[in-house]
This record gives sequence, C-alpha cells and structure tokens, in this order.
Amino acid sequence: MLVITSNYRLSCHIHQLKSPNLLSTNQAEFKIYGFRNWLFQTEGILPLRLNCAPNDASYFGYGSDSKSDHSNKYEEKDIQMNNLREEIKNMLNSMGDGRSSVSPYDTAWVSFIEDSNTNINGTSKTPLFPSCLQWIIDNQLDDGSWGEELVFCIYDRLLNTLACVVALTLWNTCLHKRNKGVMFIKENLSKLEGGEVENMTSGFEFVFPALLEKAQQLNIDNIPYDAPAFKDIYARREVKFTRFPKELIHTIPTIVLFSLEGLRDLDWQRLLKLQMEDGSFLTSPSSTAIAFMETNDEKCLTFLQNAVQKFNGGVPCSYPVDIQARLWAIDRLQRLGISYYFEEEIKDLLEYVFRYWDKENGFFSARNSNICEVDTTCMAIRLLRLQGFDVTPDVLNKFKDGDEFFCLRGESNKSATVMFNLHRCSQALFPGEMILEEAKNFTYNFLHQYLANNQSKDKWVIAKDIPGEIQYALEFQWYASLPRVESRLYIDQYGGANEIWIGKTLYRMPDVSNNVYLEAAKLDYNRCQSQHRFEWLIMQEWFEKCNFQQFGISKKEVLVSYFLAASSIFAVEKSRQRLAWAKSCILCKMITSYINQEATTWNSLLMEFNKYSDMSRKKSNETKEIMVLNNLYQFLHQLGKETYQDLGIDIHHQLHNVWEEWLMSLNNPTCQEEAELLVHTINLAAGHMTHDEILSKHTNKVCHMLNEFQNGQISNSSKARDIELYMQALVKLVFSNTSSNNINQDIKQTFFAVVKTFYYTAHVSEETINHHISKVLFQKA
Repeated sequence: MLVITSNYRLSCHIHQLKSPNLLSTNQAEFKIYGFRNWLFQTEGILPLRLNCAPNDASYFGYGSDSKSDHSNKYEEKDIQMNNLREEIKNMLNSMGDGRSSVSPYDTAWVSFIEDSNTNINGTSKTPLFPSCLQWIIDNQLDDGSWGEELVFCIYDRLLNTLACVVALTLWNTCLHKRNKGVMFIKENLSKLEGGEVENMTSGFEFVFPALLEKAQQLNIDNIPYDAPAFKDIYARREVKFTRFPKELIHTIPTIVLFSLEGLRDLDWQRLLKLQMEDGSFLTSPSSTAIAFMETNDEKCLTFLQNAVQKFNGGVPCSYPVDIQARLWAIDRLQRLGISYYFEEEIKDLLEYVFRYWDKENGFFSARNSNICEVDTTCMAIRLLRLQGFDVTPDVLNKFKDGDEFFCLRGESNKSATVMFNLHRCSQALFPGEMILEEAKNFTYNFLHQYLANNQSKDKWVIAKDIPGEIQYALEFQWYASLPRVESRLYIDQYGGANEIWIGKTLYRMPDVSNNVYLEAAKLDYNRCQSQHRFEWLIMQEWFEKCNFQQFGISKKEVLVSYFLAASSIFAVEKSRQRLAWAKSCILCKMITSYINQEATTWNSLLMEFNKYSDMSRKKSNETKEIMVLNNLYQFLHQLGKETYQDLGIDIHHQLHNVWEEWLMSLNNPTCQEEAELLVHTINLAAGHMTHDEILSKHTNKVCHMLNEFQNGQISNSSKARDIELYMQALVKLVFSNTSSNNINQDIKQTFFAVVKTFYYTAHVSEETINHHISKVLFQKA
C-alpha cells in the first residue's frame, strides 16, 4: 500500500483535487497529445491512500471496487518490498568473506592433493580432499564440459574441463565422465583461434599449457597436444615471461602469485616468504594447492581446509573476496537508488573496509593482501570519501606509469570497467589533488576511445551494457548526475544475476550481481514514481490556482522545477521537502518576473512582504502585487503549519527570515542568493534549524557562476576552470569531516544536491532534459 505518510499532510491540497475541472482538461489534452506530452500526463496514475474523506478519492474517477483493487495492489507491493528489503539486509549482514561460485578448475587442483596417510604398506592412494573430487563428479554439464553453464566462454570451458579430466584420470574414477570431457576438448579446441581476447580468463597463457603437460604425463589420449590453436597461447606465455622474470617473481609480490601452478622450476622456500597472512598465495586455491604439494606448508593446508569447508566441498577461484564484495555491493545499491534503505548496513560494511585500508599501497579484492590493484583501490577511495572517511588518493600514484594508469603492473591490456571506476573516483576530488586530475584526463580519453572503437567487452566482467554505463559517465560527470536520472538508467543497464565475473575461470558474485537488488530497485522506483506523479498533479493545480501565467511562467517551467526536485530528493516520505523545493523555484521566478515587468523596486516589495498578512482579499480586487504576496504568504504559512504538525517544530520565524534575506539580495543582481534560499527552505521543511555560513556563501558563488555560464555571460576556459575549482572546494566542504564538523550531514547534502541541479541545467541541453523528464517521471522501471 502506497501511503502519503504523516511526514507530509496533503490535506491542504485535497479540497483542490475534488474539482474535476483540471483533471478533465488534462485528460482531454492527453488524448490529443499522447504519451510524450508530459505537461498533461495523468493517465496511469493510481490512487494513493490519503488522510481524507472517502469521496475525495472520486477525483481519480475510480469506483469503490476499483479503489479497493488498487489498494490491495499497493499492499501486495509493499509486502513484497519489505520482504526484499529484509532479504537484502540479511545478505549485507552475513557477507563474511564474500560469496562467489565454485570454480571447477580450482576444485580440481585441490583434488590433486594426495592424502599422505595413505599409500602406506601398499594401500591405494586417496585424495586429501575427497569432497572436491565428488564435486567434480556431480557437476559435469550435459555436453561433457565443466564451467559456467549459461555463458559459453571457450577459455573457461576448456580450462575447467581439462582440469576435471586430469582429476578423474589421476584418481582413476568415473572414466566415462572423463572420456566425455576429453571428447568435448577435442571437438572445441579449434574455437580458441576465434576466442575473444577480452574474455580470456586470467593467467590462461600460464595455466592452460601447464595442464596440458599434466595431461600428457597421465597419458590421456585423444587430446591433440600439437593443435595449431595452442601456438598463440604458447606465444602469449613467452611474452608474459618477459614481463615477469623469475628473479622478480621470487623477490616481490606480483600478480603471478595468483597462477603459480602454471610455472615450473620455482624456489618454493623463497616463495613462501610471499605468502599471505591467511596462508594463501594471493587468494588463489589452485596456486595455494600447488604450493602445498611442493612444501607441505601448514598455513597452505589450513587455508585450503577453510575454503573447502566454506564452499561445501568445492572451492572458488579466489577466496576471500570480502573487500570487493562489500564495495561493489554498496556501489550497486547506490546506483540502483535503494541504498537509503540500508544506511546502517552500509556504514558497517564501510567501517569494515576502512579497518583494512592501506593508505600506502591500496587494496586487492581481499583483506591483508600483499599486492594491490587500482580497481578496488579507487572504488574504496570514492565510497569511503563520500561517506566522510578520511582517505587520500595519493596511493593512486603507485598505479601510474608515465602518463598512463594501470590496474596491475605487467598487464597486457587495460580494462574498460577498471578505467570507468577510476574515472568515477577521479571526480570526487578535493582542491589540489593532482593525481585525481591526471586520472580524470587519462580515463576520459581512454573511455572515449573505447566507445569510438565500438567496443563492448571487458577483461574482468561480462555485463549487460558496459558501453551504456560509460556513455552516461562521460556525458554527465558526477556534478551533473542527478540521483534519480542515474538510477532510472542504471536499472535498465544492470544485468542482475546475469552478470558474470572473469577470473581464472568465469564466476558469479551473488553479493554484487543478483536479481533481488534489481527487483527491489524496480519496485521502489515505481513506488516513488507513483508518488511523484501524484505530486505533479498537485503542482499543476497549484500552477492554475496561483495564475503564474500572468508572470510569464509556463507549465513546462513548473514541470522542470518539480523534476529537478524529484530527481534529487525522491523518497516517498520526503514529499514536503520535494514540493517545498519545486514551489520555491517557481515563486522565485514569479517574484523576479514581477519586479522586472512592473519596474517595482525590491525595497517596496520587501516592505509589503514584512507587513503583509491579509489573505482574505477577493480575487476580483487582486493586483499583481497582491497576487505575488498572497502566493508567497500562503506557501510559507502552509509549509510552516505542516512542518509543525508533522515534526512539532515551529519554523515560521526562520522561514520568513530566509525569504526576507533573499528579497533583500535582489537589490544586487550579481549576488542573488536563490540557491541558499532553496537550501534553507528545504532544510527547514525537514526540521533542520541550523545552517552553515561558509557553505551558504560558497553555494551562492558557484551557483551564480553557473547561471552566468548557462546564460552565456561567461564562456572562456578560465571561467569554466573557476567553476570546477569551486565545485572541488564544495565537495570538500560537504564530504570532508575536517570541515563543518558540527553540521548535520543531511544539511550539507542538501547544499550539494541543490548545486548539482544548477550544474545540470547549465550543462545539459533542453532536449536531454526533456528525455530525462520522460524517463524519470513517466516511464516505469
């Protein structure tokens, strides 16, 4: 059941909606102009439960049976949403080491380990981890292969299948399954020649040739070991060896630690010094398995035992993935627009991440790693910073070589999604952070070239619409990205459970990619949209009642104002703040238009405002000045009344003062304080009585510059650079805990939300705004 909560009483509007005049007019115009005419769109808006008399609902044209049906529908959706929220909370609270799917390849390597307590006095050999062997037996696909079932990647299928074939041969069991796997390999080897390099699994050029050698040693027949398709793999291996000389591999942690099973002639005692705290070699079960077979190291064994127990007999390609799972889950929830339901859980997840933050080296996918990469590092910097954690981006210098940035040293090709995440991180910069400036320039050019080349693949993930995500990020930098616009588009781009991750094998990360997030996002979006469309009816009625046409204000301007407010403050229960924002924008336009049209001095209007209290004048006696004052007074009076009724806080005096200050600012056209007025009005509507003078001055300055930019009064690059620097300073004021410590974060966030709408309208074309209005307000998810 979608409810207008007690946080915002709409009783003041209900009497207006009893009259069918506006609705019938709008419906008639809707039939003429069709779906694309947003100014008159009312069709499809379902009735909401209101604190009003039953006959008020007749405005919607539904009989009592229909009303009951729709009420039941909303109740069902609310129950469904609540269940999804609880499911997601449970997922976030039980994330532990991070969840990922079992890797047949790594499971096979662990199954290779022989139990040293067998083969004594002539007894037969047995595996140390029989559950791994049983997992292989139980999980062969119908075509004879092992691997990701729903997405066919030749590198994944061949590597997994060859490893499982070797395991079954080694332990001389289920030979019919072994033979079926061999047949799959023989029939599909040629596909390596046409395989997409972007989807080549990590370390394939190391580990696949090593498995072939192992298969030859076991005399597995019918595999064409001299197949032409292998030549390119061997060539790539030799190139990789030149990047990672053996002395380097033994001296410092490198990404090669993830694939030690693919190397030969190693000094294992030296390599043990590069072992991680948990006993693994860079979180890889297969790499750790070969290390244990060569050294009998107890820490290796403990790691493998933990992994096998955690995954009920099998092992993943990487364990743990606790840092990656937490960061990417938060990112997905934020971009889908449902993170506001999980603020406490997200706080706990980020505190966990920050506990392991290494400001000198950065992050890997797991805690306490001895090697780091830029993808997880930049994701951590951005998410931690925007939640007020004290992190510096200086560590990104470790991932810079000349003018270029890389994910892992020695990589052969760059990942689009890594550069995309680095680009997003680079925009959350504070003044003077040159490393983020450099990252922004490099990634912007890289991603533009990626799109220009019509590329769509990535080396780390198979996702639904990588080009679409990149296109949005390039067209709408963070300052201009309105939350509800991003969410509406990302709901279409997010693949849910169909997203596949690429490691040594293909794998899934249900903490990050699942249909529960997607279903919850769609339900919540449509729920909020129903509320927004109802409020748009209120705005239209208010527009007609206040005669804004006489001040040159069109219904389209009202729609844009409401869209900006609803795209920034979208939660159903924040209706009061949202409508206060949208109406304040229109009232400001009305007042400035009146002053310009009538050549009235701001001082005269201010004097009348301070003594005006008579709302009983008849419409026939109204002058334009009375209309202005009446509209403004009714708005302030009603907003103050509703806030007091809902929150028990009297804001009348403060509300009058902030509008009086704005009217006074009209005396100086170069220093009008509309942005500050909007912020204070919104915050007062939320019951926040304090504000920040530094933020207010900064907000006014940058919004004034943005208005000049939009109106073509400034256009040279130096002025645009000034706007950029002011935005950077604003980001620091809002998100750094070192400034404005005593100010509620919600108050600071309102400053930033308002400024973003100024930046958006200054940089986005009318055509694009129209598209966003249609998408955000009138197209269901």
